[in-house]
Amino acid sequence: MLRRFLLLSLAAFLVVEWGPLSQERHNYAIASGDPFVPEVVLTFDDGPRETGMQEIIAALAPYNVKATFFLVGKFADRFARITLMLHNAGHELANHSYTHPKLYRLWVEKIMREAERCDEVLQNLNIRKTRFLRPPGGGFNMKIFNAMRRMNLRLGLWSLNTADYTGRPKDEIVRLVLGSARPGSVILMHSGMPNTVEALPEIIEGLQKRGYSFVRLEDLWNGGRT
Repeated sequence: MLRRFLLLSLAAFLVVEWGPLSQERHNYAIASGDPFVPEVVLTFDDGPRETGMQEIIAALAPYNVKATFFLVGKFADRFARITLMLHNAGHELANHSYTHPKLYRLWVEKIMREAERCDEVLQNLNIRKTRFLRPPGGGFNMKIFNAMRRMNLRLGLWSLNTADYTGRPKDEIVRLVLGSARPGSVILMHSGMPNTVEALPEIIEGLQKRGYSFVRLEDLWNGGRT
C-alpha cells in the first residue's frame, strides 16, 4: 500500500512539475542555438573577479570575439571598474543573481529580488538591463520560471560545460571544447580561471578553422531557437 502511494505521489509530481516545466523551459530559456548555423557562444560565470578578468579580455580581443559574462551583482558592484571594462569591450553582461544562492530553494519574491538587485547594480553603471539570468549551479524549477515571467527575463543555460572550476588542465579544456562543440553550442566557462584563459586562443582558432563564428547569447536568442 505504501509503495503504491509513493508511486502515485511520484507520478503526480511529474505531471504537475515536469510537464509544465518542460514547456516553460521551451518558452523562457535558451541552452543552444540553431543546429544548422555554425556559431557558438562563450559564456563566463561568477565574475567579475578582482584578478583574471583583464586576461580574459586580452585573450578575446585579438580575435574580436564578444562573449557573454554572467555577473554576480555584489561582485559587479565591488569591482565596478572591471564591470565597466567588460562592457566597454563590447561583451554582453547578464544576470547571475546578487549573492549567488541556489535560487530554486528560494520563494518567488526572493528570487526576483536577487535578480533585481543584480540588475540595479548594472543600471547604476549605465549598463542596460539584461535579458538573461543564469541560475547559480544551473538548477531551476517552476518558482524560477514564475519569477522569469513576472520580470520578463529568460534563463540563459548552456549545452557544453567545460567544468573548468574543477581545476581541469588547459589541454583538457581545449580537447573537450573542440571535440564537443556543435553548431549553436553555448559553452560554459568561469571567470578567474587561469587554465581557461590559456585555453581560449586554441579554442577560438580551432573553431574558427572549422568555420565557426562567435556570438553573444543575445545574438543567438534573436536568431536561434529557444
